[in-house]
Amino acid sequence: MPPPYSSYAALAAEQTVAVDYTITSSTPTGATWASISIHGGAIERGSGEMAQEVASRIGAAYYQFAGIKSSGNSDLHITSTLFDEPTGRALVAASRRTLSFHGFAGTVGVKETALGGLDEDLKARVAARLTAAGFDVGAAPSEISGSNPANICNLNQRSAGVQLEMSNALRASFVPGNSTGTALWTPGARTDDFYRYAAAVAAAYDGQGMVAQSSVNVSRYCLLTAPAADVHLVATVATDALATGGSHFVALVARYAGTGDMYLARLDFSATQTVTLTLRKRVGGTETLLATAPANGLTHAAGRRFGIGFEVAGSTLRARTWLAAGVDPGVWQVQATDSDLTAAGSIGMRSILSTSNTNTLPVVASWDGFRTVGRQTLLVGARGVNGVFKAHSAGSPVHVAAAFVLS
Repeated sequence: MPPPYSSYAALAAEQTVAVDYTITSSTPTGATWASISIHGGAIERGSGEMAQEVASRIGAAYYQFAGIKSSGNSDLHITSTLFDEPTGRALVAASRRTLSFHGFAGTVGVKETALGGLDEDLKARVAARLTAAGFDVGAAPSEISGSNPANICNLNQRSAGVQLEMSNALRASFVPGNSTGTALWTPGARTDDFYRYAAAVAAAYDGQGMVAQSSVNVSRYCLLTAPAADVHLVATVATDALATGGSHFVALVARYAGTGDMYLARLDFSATQTVTLTLRKRVGGTETLLATAPANGLTHAAGRRFGIGFEVAGSTLRARTWLAAGVDPGVWQVQATDSDLTAAGSIGMRSILSTSNTNTLPVVASWDGFRTVGRQTLLVGARGVNGVFKAHSAGSPVHVAAAFVLS
C-alpha cells in the first residue's frame, strides 16, 4: 500500500529496518516513566533527540522510531492513534507516565510548544516548568491535541499521557545555526536552548516514592528522624487505582515512636471516590479518631494527586488537603487538641488498605515532595525488611523527590 501507512505491519512490508528506519529502545531497572518519539530521525527532526535527553535525565524508558532515508522520510509517518509498532507499544504499556515528543510547523518564527494528551496533572506541571524556563507554551489545536484514547501517549497504565508538539522554530533553536538540517542533527552539537528545554521538562518528573501494597490491613511506613517535636509537613500522594470494596488510606505521620504510637493526618480514598481528611492518633496500638474535616468536594481518581499539609505544635494538630495540580490553600481545614505524644520521634508517611478492600493487588501509593516547611528533605535508603522504611536527611537544603520502593 502507498504511504501514509495505517499500521506498522504495512510500513514494514515496504520499508526496510536499518536502511529506511531504525527502532531504538531501553528500559532502565525500575523505570515507571516513558519518554518516546514515534516520528524521530528525519521524520520530525529533534523529537527523538529530545526524548532521549529527557529520558536520560529522569531515568525513564526511552523509545524512538526514526526515519533515516536520504529523502522521503515523511512516508514513514504513522499517526499517533495508529502507531502500533510492537516494541513501542509494549514499552508505553509498561509505563505509568508517558511523554511523547513531536514536531509541528507552528507559527513562523515562534519558538512554541503545543501541549496535548489526557494526563492533565502532568500536562500542567510540564507547562509550568517550561513557562518558568522562558518557553512559550499553549494548548494543542484539535488536530494534534492527543485527546484520542488510542493515541500511543495515552496507552500507558493510567490511560493518560502528555504529547509535546515542538514548533519548527523551537527545534531549529536546539542546534547551532538554527537549522533542522541533517548535518547539524547527526550527530550534531546542541545549544543551551536544547538543554534548558530538556531540563525544564525533566523538572516535571516527580520521582515518586512507590509503595506497592500487596496485602490489606498492613501498614507501610517511610520514616526519618524528626527535626523537632513541632513540625509542619507537606507532601503529595496518589494511588494507581480506584478503591473497590474498601478504602485506600494514606497519611502523614508525626511524633512516631513505633507502629503503635504516632499522630496521623489521613486521607481516605473511598470506594465511592470521596476524599475525607481526618486527624488521628495511635497510642499503645489503639487508633483513635480526633477530628474530621468538613466535606471538601474532592473526588479520587486513579493517579490523581492530592496535597496534604500537617502541623503538630505543642498539643495542637492541624491539617489540610487540596488537588496537587492546583494551589495549596494554606488554610487549615481541621484541628484537634491532644497531649498524649510529646517526643519528636520520627516523621514520614503511612500507606494501608482497608480490611474490606477488594482491589486487584498490589495497589501502589506514590508519594512525592515530602518536606518539612522551612527545611528541605531528601529521603534516601533501601527497602525495609519489616514494612518500615528508615531514611535519613541528606543534602539539606536541596530538595529532591522521595526515592524509595516498598512492596
